[in-house]
Amino acid sequence: MGEVWLAERISEGKHSQMVAIKYIHLEEHSLMLADEALRMSRLAHDNIVPFIDSGRDGKGRFFVAMAYVDGMDLVQLRALAGLTSQAAYSGKATGRVPDLIIGFLMFMLLRALHHAHTYDFGDGIVGLVHRDVSPGNVLINDKQGFVKLTDFGVAVRQDSGTTTGGLVGKVPYMAPEVLVDEEVDIRADLYSLGLVAYELLTGINPNVHPLGLKSILSAITNVMLELEKPRRPPHEVIEGVNPELSQIVAKLLSFAAEDRYQSADRIIADIVPVLYGGGVGPGAEALVSYLDLLRSPDKEAPKRMRAILQFLAGADGKLDIRPQWTLTRDAMRAIEAGENPARVSRGNH
Repeated sequence: MGEVWLAERISEGKHSQMVAIKYIHLEEHSLMLADEALRMSRLAHDNIVPFIDSGRDGKGRFFVAMAYVDGMDLVQLRALAGLTSQAAYSGKATGRVPDLIIGFLMFMLLRALHHAHTYDFGDGIVGLVHRDVSPGNVLINDKQGFVKLTDFGVAVRQDSGTTTGGLVGKVPYMAPEVLVDEEVDIRADLYSLGLVAYELLTGINPNVHPLGLKSILSAITNVMLELEKPRRPPHEVIEGVNPELSQIVAKLLSFAAEDRYQSADRIIADIVPVLYGGGVGPGAEALVSYLDLLRSPDKEAPKRMRAILQFLAGADGKLDIRPQWTLTRDAMRAIEAGENPARVSRGNH
């Protein structure tokens, strides 16, 4: 629909700032971009990409300027850990992201969603449904250790707690009610977050066919068929996944919205004990250190870095930056049969 440029913003006082400039190709869609600019300008939060400016350039094209996040998205993070989708579906992944790092990423995303979901617009409408929570829209500033949610282009304000709006977002990360264009609310975002977390933990999306599907129609059909099959929690797909974090993700992915968590703050209440129950857990500085070591696996971690990352230390005291990725026996059988290992086939249920 559009394009994003990296640019340098220079003020009259010669102060400079790197920004991302977003354009929409078709003029008739510029109103949608203007709406996104208005929404972003009002959502000021540490875990949401900051709005800088909007307007029209010298060619008359409408644009939105956002702060540039120097780092990576979650697709790139999984690849860096050795957990691409192709490797996972072939049973040949070489590593994975540590559970507590994933839990911390979820924690910061939940803070962003809670802010959006509870924002008071002052006109009787409270809350914004993002509708496109997906790996490419989650950015990590690897210099500061902050996670930023971006792309509110298809977000909608809630009206009396529910809204419709057609099929928007990315099919593999859509909640069931979105796929059938029923009324949706903030719980659709929480379902999408569950899919993002599931994929981080396992490398596998419960709604994606192992062989890949070319058309949107076939992808939607596949998702609807997969939704009818029981889903394995992440710790029953990959050995060693934290079972408490796994169950939180499983609850996020309940088919019926009323069976899921009802708000982001309730998930935060359950995820904090998982992160810090051992006394020491992840923080922004720990995330920076983890990414540094992930990029340079042969690097000797200095004393301070080892202390910050002690929650990743194994029984031998060594930091487990890239835990082993091992399919459970049932998941391996599913892979060999050409099935999605996140689902239990009808014949095996």
